[in-house]
Amino acid sequence: MTTRDDGLSPADFAATAARAVAACEGQSVPEQGAKLAGDGLLGVIAAEDVGGLDLPLSFAVPVAAAANAGLLAFPLVENILLARALSKSLAEIAQAITTGTDSATVAWTGAVTAKSQGDRVVLSGSVGRAPRAADVGLLLVRVGEDASALVPLRTAGITIESASGLDLTQPEHTVQLNEVSVPASHLLTAGTWSALQADAMVLRAASILGSAETCLALAQEHVSTRRQFGRALSFNQSIRHTLARHKLGLEGLRQSITRALFDGAGLRERQAAFLAASSYGVLISEGAVQMHGGMGFTWDVPVHRHVRRIRSLQAQGDASGVLASLGHNYIASVAPAREDAAT
Repeated sequence: MTTRDDGLSPADFAATAARAVAACEGQSVPEQGAKLAGDGLLGVIAAEDVGGLDLPLSFAVPVAAAANAGLLAFPLVENILLARALSKSLAEIAQAITTGTDSATVAWTGAVTAKSQGDRVVLSGSVGRAPRAADVGLLLVRVGEDASALVPLRTAGITIESASGLDLTQPEHTVQLNEVSVPASHLLTAGTWSALQADAMVLRAASILGSAETCLALAQEHVSTRRQFGRALSFNQSIRHTLARHKLGLEGLRQSITRALFDGAGLRERQAAFLAASSYGVLISEGAVQMHGGMGFTWDVPVHRHVRRIRSLQAQGDASGVLASLGHNYIASVAPAREDAAT
C-alpha cells in the first residue's frame, strides 16, 4: 500500500474514515449511508462515472479497518464492493450506492436458481448471512455457481427472516426468494461472484485487523492500569509474553494484507490474508476478553463485541472452506513436481 504518483496514499483515508464512523454512532442505516457517502468512503474504489474516486482496492483497506475498529453498524464492505462491481452494468444503481441514496448488502452464503421469462428473470431459493438485509434496499445473491443477481428487497416474493448470528451490532439475515421477478439486466455475468469474493477476502481481513488492533490496545491499557496485589497486571510475565505474541500475530496479519495487494498477487494471497486474519483475529480478541476477566463480557467493555464481529466475518467468508480449498490447490500444485523428482 504505497503512495501514488499524485501523492495520495491509503493512509490518508484512515483518519477520515475514523471520524466518519464515530459520527455514525446512534444513526439509522440510511443516515449512516448518507454520512459515509458524503465523506467519499462508499465510492472509494468505484468508477468516476458513478461518482467514485476510482482508486485501487488498497485504498479501501484502511476504511474497512476503521469501520470495524469502531464497530460500524452499516454494511460498509458490501456497499464499497457493489459500488464498483455495478459501475458498468448497472451504473444508475452504482451511483445511488456511491451517493448514499440507496444502500445494499450481499448474501454471502447460499444460492438461487434463475429462470428466464422474456425480458425478466425469475429467482428462487434461500440465501443467508446478509448483513442488515432488513434495513437496506438492495441485495446481491449468488446465482448457480458463479453468476449473481441484484434484487430490490421490496419486491414481491421476498421474505426476510428475523436477525440471527453472533453480531448484535450488525445483524445478519436469511432471505427467502419465492419466484422473485427482476429485470434481466440485474442478472450479472458468470465470474462476477468469484471476483467479488476475492476482493471481499482482502476487505474482511482488513476489517478483522481493525478489530484486532482495538482489542490489543484495550488489553494493553487494562493490564497496565489494573492493579492486583499492589502491582499492575502487566507485572505478570506470562501476560507480557502473551501480549508480545499477540502483537507479533497482528503484524503478521498486517503484512499478509500488504502481500495480497502486491502487483501480481492472486487468489492464493488473498485467501492467505483472510485465513491469517481469521486465526490471529480470534486469538487476539479472545485473549483480550480473558485479560479483562469478567469485565470482558460486559457491554461497557467492547472486546466481546469485537469477538462477535470477527466470528461473523469468519463465517461470511467460510474460513474452513477457504482453508480446505487453499490446501487442496497447494497439494495439486506440488504433486507434479514430486512425481517428476521421483522418476
